[in-house]
Order: sequence, then C-alpha cells, then structure tokens
Amino acid sequence: MRVVITAFMVFLLTACANTVRDNEQPQWDFDHNVQFEQKALGDNSYYIKVVSTSKTRFSQLATFLMRKSLEICQSYGFKIEVLKGVEGFNDRRSFPNLIMDSLAANIECKL
Repeated sequence: MRVVITAFMVFLLTACANTVRDNEQPQWDFDHNVQFEQKALGDNSYYIKVVSTSKTRFSQLATFLMRKSLEICQSYGFKIEVLKGVEGFNDRRSFPNLIMDSLAANIECKL
C-alpha cells in the first residue's frame, strides 16, 4: 500500500513540474490592472500587445509597455516600434465615444 501511495505522490509532483506556460495566451498584470499578450519573435525581439479596456487610459498602457520592455530586456537601450494603438491629439474631442485600439509594439533588446 505504501508503494502505491508513494508512486501516486511522485506522479503528482512530476505532473505539476512539467506544465509549460504558453506566453501567447492573454495574461493579466494585477499590479498595473492591464491585460497583455507577449510573443517571442526571435532571440532579442518580442511582440507585446497591451489590451485596451474602457477603464484603462492610454497613459497606463504606454507606461506598462515601457516597464514590461525593461523587464524583458533587463537593461536600458531597447527599441520600441509601436505598431498600432496611439491615439491622435483630437481623437477624444472629435469622437467622444471612440473605442481605442489595443497598444501593440515590437520590442528589440540591445545585445
């Protein structure tokens, strides 16, 4: 009986140790209250999409993008190429009910 219980416990521990997290799935950052997706494009390049919600301001999205880029690259000198999601100067006045697009960017870390 002990052998069966021990084998079962070893099986449970090894099953939990082999879980792989897929970084392409949406993730939630509770500290900054934003949802984001992250993909590795190459050795030193990444794609980050910070999801815009009705409660999230553009300044929060941009700040999170900068902080996440620094966390990924672990040093300054990274390059951010914004792909979409930057609001225009008059967008809020011209279109008060405009739903903003998510902020998407490519991050290239310094070697």
